[in-house]
Amino acid sequence: MEPGDGIKDSASGPIRVKLSPVEETMMLTLWSRARDAASPKPVLGDVHAQKILDRVDTASFSPTMFPGDSRYDDYITVRAKQLDEWCKTFLEAHTHEPIAVLHLACGLDLRAMRLQPWCGENVHWIDLDRPEVVSLRRRLIPDPNSAAVPRRGYAEVLPPLNYRLLGASATDESWIEEIPHDRPLLVIAEGLFPYLTPEEGTALLRRLVKHVVSGCVVMDTVGKILTRYTSFMPLFRGTSVRMKWGVDDGEEVARCHPRLYLVETVLFRDLLPGMFASAAPPCLGVLTPVFSLLPSWRTYGQLLRLEF
Repeated sequence: MEPGDGIKDSASGPIRVKLSPVEETMMLTLWSRARDAASPKPVLGDVHAQKILDRVDTASFSPTMFPGDSRYDDYITVRAKQLDEWCKTFLEAHTHEPIAVLHLACGLDLRAMRLQPWCGENVHWIDLDRPEVVSLRRRLIPDPNSAAVPRRGYAEVLPPLNYRLLGASATDESWIEEIPHDRPLLVIAEGLFPYLTPEEGTALLRRLVKHVVSGCVVMDTVGKILTRYTSFMPLFRGTSVRMKWGVDDGEEVARCHPRLYLVETVLFRDLLPGMFASAAPPCLGVLTPVFSLLPSWRTYGQLLRLEF
């Protein structure tokens, strides 16, 4: 995306919206991407996040969704950056064949537009989120089918992206038939599976693997140390948000289906190194340095790439 891509400054005042507590967490990711873009050395560099944030009435949301600690921004942007890199690898490996991309719980993420320069004419991109989020997204973000995006390394503009936005819960079964089954599928899940129960998460993965011929899943997880001590998390204090699926071993996710296997794991501990979790967000409050001494802290957050 470039300036003039269709994301306009608000002229009619901020949009007030009511979302569920879990859906509100997408405001944290938007907030962090905006702060990252304004920093001297941005990780993700999403220059349009602030423009979208300015159009939303942030007073509608819990104040904890906008933390001042920059370590939250680092956590969210390195997560998005790593997932984007895996997506680019998949897109480049399938340049000359029809493929589908499914971004689960897309929220207000501009990933479809960020990665459009890597999408060939055979890519069918599907963003999916709950109907309330989709309604908000349509009011705030231009349709990638019509947004002009420069081709990598050239002055010419890419053709419109074959894009579709679906309104449904990720755990519903009704939308699966909307996903092409006769081509490789890239599944992107950022900030989704930790909020599902293990039963919901494994059922969703099984449905996807059974539905298509082959594909790749890129996703993030949180460790059981966070789900076990979720009451210590200041980020969700005063809300009903809880993380439910704790994963300490990526192989646990791979065991969801016999065709699914773990290819690569990236630990947040390695992306955000520091003594006593000094670079990690204070996700367990002031006790975070103490919890970081426990062996289970090693997998407090992971990024997984699986194939099938």
